[in-house]
Amino acid sequence: MVEALVVQAETSELTRVYDWAETLGRRFDVPQSTLFAIQLCFEEALSNIARFGFADVENEVPRNTDVRLTVEPRGDQIVATIEDHGDAFDPLGVAAPAQPTVISDSDVPLGGRGIHLMRQFAQSLRYERREDINRLTLSFAYRGQAVAPPGRAVSTSHLRDGAQRRTKRWRAS
Repeated sequence: MVEALVVQAETSELTRVYDWAETLGRRFDVPQSTLFAIQLCFEEALSNIARFGFADVENEVPRNTDVRLTVEPRGDQIVATIEDHGDAFDPLGVAAPAQPTVISDSDVPLGGRGIHLMRQFAQSLRYERREDINRLTLSFAYRGQAVAPPGRAVSTSHLRDGAQRRTKRWRAS
């Protein structure tokens, strides 16, 4: 059964996406660590689409800013897709960020690690551009194969809280 949600390419939609994913997590009995991975990937993708997907200022034709998210259990995997009508962008072509060589947090640049995180938390990623639509397909361990970040328990409440803080910060800028 495929579940779908259509949101606008705006960071203010992140809370809605988290709530939807939480509901699906309960319905499909998704392990907390897998739900964390799905929510993290949705956040990174939607944030990038909202910030960079419609940067073509020369295009004067109004564009469809819908982002369609789907989740489907398939055997021992959860398959999620993210589709948007933004500028063509293949996230799989982005090189992994360089490892910081300094210890100080103030010297480590913020941002630029979202796609790398998606690669770490999803079992697989596939990108295609078809009929002016970007489609990113991710698969996640589902039953008995949950993935947890090394050395820590997984809780998703901070994702929603962080999304609300980022939404307020981005609106202010």
